[in-house]
Amino acid sequence: MKHSLGFIGLGMMGLPMAKRLSNAGPQFTVFNRTKSKAESLLSEGAQWRDTPSSVASSSDIVFSMVANPDALRKIALGLDGVISGLRSGGIHIDTSTVSPAITRDLTAQYAGRGCFFLHAPVLGSTPQATDGTLLMFAGGDAAAYHTAEPYLQLLAKQIWRFDLPEQATHMKLICNLFIAGMITTLGQAMIFAEKANIDQQMMLDIIGKSQMSSPMYQTKGTSIVQNNFSPRFFLEHMLKDVNLMLDAARDVHAPLPAIEIAQQLFAEAHRAGYGREDYSAVVKALQARGGE
Repeated sequence: MKHSLGFIGLGMMGLPMAKRLSNAGPQFTVFNRTKSKAESLLSEGAQWRDTPSSVASSSDIVFSMVANPDALRKIALGLDGVISGLRSGGIHIDTSTVSPAITRDLTAQYAGRGCFFLHAPVLGSTPQATDGTLLMFAGGDAAAYHTAEPYLQLLAKQIWRFDLPEQATHMKLICNLFIAGMITTLGQAMIFAEKANIDQQMMLDIIGKSQMSSPMYQTKGTSIVQNNFSPRFFLEHMLKDVNLMLDAARDVHAPLPAIEIAQQLFAEAHRAGYGREDYSAVVKALQARGGE
């Protein structure tokens, strides 16, 4: 591997991903809104840059992991954005969960500058980001993808490639549709069991022995029983993703009535102050509906 790499966005997912890439090229540069979050990388030899543009000008391939479409647009196209620093033929790979509209737009704008934009959102949480076992959906120019593929393989145990970046974006939203549906179903079942005087852990054991078994039901269900909502993925980010999937589905005329109900529950939990708790805290909205 011979490409200089950069990384923008060192949050809960971005930092462990950046650590996996930090020794993969001859140079590794980073930028984050809060510099202190980069300290562990800087102590290991990464180089700090003050803007996304300066990361791009130092890199053949720039990765980003940011919170939402607005953040991606800002670091890509804003003042001192990636596009202003990326050299001809350079590649920007965003791994965030954003909207198909922005990945489509960035693809066109980068192409107009002789550069490449790939969207490679990931499925998994911090443990998978740490050990490089994320699932990844990578969309964009084939030649740019093959250039970046060795680095993507450091992050993911399996990669599915799509011709267009927005196809990868849609695929990530579809996966998060399952997550939103599963956690709201689990929350309803937990409340139902409690109200019916059924031991919740017994219910989880029964589900775990059945064809309905899912690791998510067991881990999140046990956390709910323990009243442990330490975040692996913030509820406010799940609400953002649900809003994105509803917008994207409307654009392609795909009805999502169950997710519309899930959106109401996540919004209720967010308004109640649980946005920075784990997304399983949506169960608290159901508890409130049940009079608890």
